[in-house]
Amino acid sequence: MQPTPSPSAGRGDAVLQPAYFTSVLYVQPLRDDISTLTEDFRTQFAQRDATTSPFSVFRQLWVLKGWKWLHFKVFDDRARQTFLLVTLRLFLERIGNDDPLSRVVGVFGAYTFYYTQPCVAGPPLGRINHIPLPIDRFAQLTRLSDELISEELEPLREPVLFVTRTMIQDQIFYLLPSSESGAENPRALPREVLVADPAAMEIEPRKRGRPSKREKAKRAQAALAELDRLLDSPSAETTIPEDSLWSYSRDKSELMAVLEGSGDMEGVRQANAIILERMREAQAASVEVGGEYVGVGRVERAVGDGNVVGVFGLLEGAGREG
Repeated sequence: MQPTPSPSAGRGDAVLQPAYFTSVLYVQPLRDDISTLTEDFRTQFAQRDATTSPFSVFRQLWVLKGWKWLHFKVFDDRARQTFLLVTLRLFLERIGNDDPLSRVVGVFGAYTFYYTQPCVAGPPLGRINHIPLPIDRFAQLTRLSDELISEELEPLREPVLFVTRTMIQDQIFYLLPSSESGAENPRALPREVLVADPAAMEIEPRKRGRPSKREKAKRAQAALAELDRLLDSPSAETTIPEDSLWSYSRDKSELMAVLEGSGDMEGVRQANAIILERMREAQAASVEVGGEYVGVGRVERAVGDGNVVGVFGLLEGAGREG
């Protein structure tokens, strides 16, 4: 006998936990998406043909923007129930907004999301039959159609009245005490908020093999923190980098040998003039902001000594006083 198909994940499959849907990771992005849906509906509602129903405009947006696939975000029964309740709650919380169109989108969204729950699927998907709603928000819901009295909002009255009357007649709401009493579960959304943990960013001993994305992110964060610490710390005396000094001296000797052998030192003179001019500009800028800029005098002496090498002889003592 074959076991009955189940939407629960098998061994090794990742399953979203219910806490994910009450956390800031799901709540805040969904609120942003609902706000975007509201603005899209505002634009389309203003541009619609007079014979087109506002709810038809909303349904077209619902399909066009991919909201019809939202039901297939999670299949596990335990997480799915939290997912459905939180999603409907975020739509219905819009009823308390001051913006009439935002309230209308909240009602239209809750209505569409609830009544499009898949009822025929294999394996079957979990669904909810009732939506918890504070009694003060329920009262706002029943008054919504009467508050759409302006000329531009008048076309919304009939579809809003139909939607709210359908939901009330079907008795889909499970009434709770006033929202001020915090009767909803969880009391506030989001319930779980991410907090940076400095201890978690410590570098662990390097593991063999290719590092994971998490390890790369932790190492990058640690490197950035170390860089900030070095920039904020006071400067300390440093030793001359011998390798760099040796490489510079070698390259400079080779360059000078080539230039002296060709008898053309005009390029060196131009380089000296450019370096001196830029140092003078840097000194002037430093003085304007009240800073201190040293070393220009020695460069001027090195260039003005009559030595063709100029600034390239600073390491050998060129430009020193006395």
